[in-house]
Amino acid sequence: MHSTFEIHIRRYGATPHVTPVGELDVDCDQAPNDVRMALDHGVAVVACDMRRLTFLDNADLHYLLGLARDTNSRGITFFAYNWQAQPEQLLDRTDDLALPDGQGRRTAPTRILRRPLRQAAASVRAADTTRAGTDGRRRQVAALP
Repeated sequence: MHSTFEIHIRRYGATPHVTPVGELDVDCDQAPNDVRMALDHGVAVVACDMRRLTFLDNADLHYLLGLARDTNSRGITFFAYNWQAQPEQLLDRTDDLALPDGQGRRTAPTRILRRPLRQAAASVRAADTTRAGTDGRRRQVAALP
């Protein structure tokens, strides 16, 4: 069975707005790659409106987690919002199954997909407080409050 799925990407300045529509499952192998292709050097924030995502499978949850981690590692804020019932239930179950770390703490693996915009932006700033200067040398920049 082949599902109907689309990803709409609109760009406003340095922010691509991504809206997945339909059921994101294993049959939708090319559509998520379109998001990665939209991430060029001028992107500062990726905003994902999940209100029209009606189904998410485990494989594509891992894809979204990888995308969020990848954008953060490149200094791009990743923000997903308006989660619907089934995808949010999958996020909850994934977090419930998380194993404790070496110190006995449980960390929710999907927290990177649930952060409020302010927290997502602060996380990126804290992880990368250096940016390349115009002369190519690294320089410290002040982190915003």
